[in-house]
Order: sequence, then structure tokens, then C-alpha cells
Amino acid sequence: MSQRKSPFFVHYLPLPPELRAFVIWLVFGLSVLTLILSIVVPALQDQFGPGWRQPTREISGLLLDGPGAAQVLIPRPEGSGESAYSRVLLASTRKLAPPASVLDKTGQWVKLRGALFSNGTLTVMNTNRATVLAAPLSAQPVPTEPNSLGTFTLKGEIIDAKCFSGVMKPGAGKTHLGCAVRCISGGVPAMFHTRNAQDQELDLLLVDEKGDAVNDRVLDRVALPLEIRGEVLKLNDLLLLRADPSTYRSLL
Repeated sequence: MSQRKSPFFVHYLPLPPELRAFVIWLVFGLSVLTLILSIVVPALQDQFGPGWRQPTREISGLLLDGPGAAQVLIPRPEGSGESAYSRVLLASTRKLAPPASVLDKTGQWVKLRGALFSNGTLTVMNTNRATVLAAPLSAQPVPTEPNSLGTFTLKGEIIDAKCFSGVMKPGAGKTHLGCAVRCISGGVPAMFHTRNAQDQELDLLLVDEKGDAVNDRVLDRVALPLEIRGEVLKLNDLLLLRADPSTYRSLL
């Protein structure tokens, strides 16, 4: 009795039916596996955050160099008093503070063009372009002193406003740490991400006792669990945490 021959592939001949069926199922199986892994693996890496990117747009307001970071003060026609303005923090389109072509116009009313990124109440614009405008005649007085909400001891971590707000969704761990350190060292606003007693997420702009940025003094503590005791301030819709960076306490 003759034995049944196993199918054998020869590159210049048609694929045997048995091998053809195997290859079809193999390709189908690998495609399904790739699809599953593309969903599961990023989820395990905690890549998906609530930050999101708005379309490129233009905003107009008063350009300020502080407290704590470059920002633009935007009038809200329907608001009054503390709610008469909104504040949008600024960064460049790279991991840096806005360029000199923007910051040279500090103290003037400007029109900025760029991409807006938001995460909760935090909004950051990435921009390299500013055009000087005439000050609006109907603008309400610009607030210069923040309102104190009291002194608190908060636990959380230092993050950079740009990537956290949705630019890169860096997740956690070494990737998150390296990304945040690079942004903060380049002048991107340094924020403190924490939760209040009601378990609501809060993002506060970090400033020292004089209201200046703390970026170059916190690079060794970025993206690590910390406890900070300081004064929480509110300036329009922006929250700030004022404390001496040397008093930040590691929770590791």
C-alpha cells in the first residue's frame, strides 16, 4: 500500500491546497491576535488619559509672564469680578516655554494662534505666534492679587502642564517621568496633580513664596509621590500652590 505524501511547497509551483488552507488560517489568526494586542497592551500601559486636543484656533487676551508661568488672560463678556477672565497657560510647540517672539509682547493685548489641550479645568495652548492688538475699551480691571483659599497639606505628584493636558498621554513610570522632566526643564509650566477631600482631581500651578516658577528646583522630584504643605491660591479660574520647594516631602 502506498503512503500518502505530505504537501510540499515549491516556490515556482502553485501552493498545495492543504498548505493554502493552513496559510489562510495562520494569516487570519495573526491578524486577530494583532488587533487584540493593539487594544490590550496600551491599556495595560495606562496610556489613555482624559486629556484631549482641540482644533488649531486663535484666542485673544492680555499676555502675562506670571505668576508661575506665561499665560494669557482672556475676557469673558458674561462674567464679572473674579469670573471676568479665564487664564490659559502657554507653551511652545516643542517641549519648551513659548519663544521670545511671543514673550517679547508680555503686557500687551495679543492674538495667539495654536493648538489647545485640555484636561479637566487645565487648559494649555502650544503657540509660536503672537500678534499685538489694541486693548479693548470695555475690558474690566485686571486682577493682580490672587485670593487665598487657605493652607493645606496635599499629596500628589509634579507633572508638566503640556503632556498631562493631552499632548502625549505618557501614562506612568519611567516614560512619564522622562517626558515630564524634559518639559519642565524646558520651561513648560510645572503643576501639582492631587485630589481633594471629595476625591476630585485638582491641578495647581506651582510657585514659590515670591510667585515665581519652581521648574529648575524640582527636577529631581518630578513624577514622584510627594507631600506639599502650602497656601492654595485662586486667580480667576487658575489654582496655584505657593510653597518653598525645599519643603516638598518625598513619600517614597
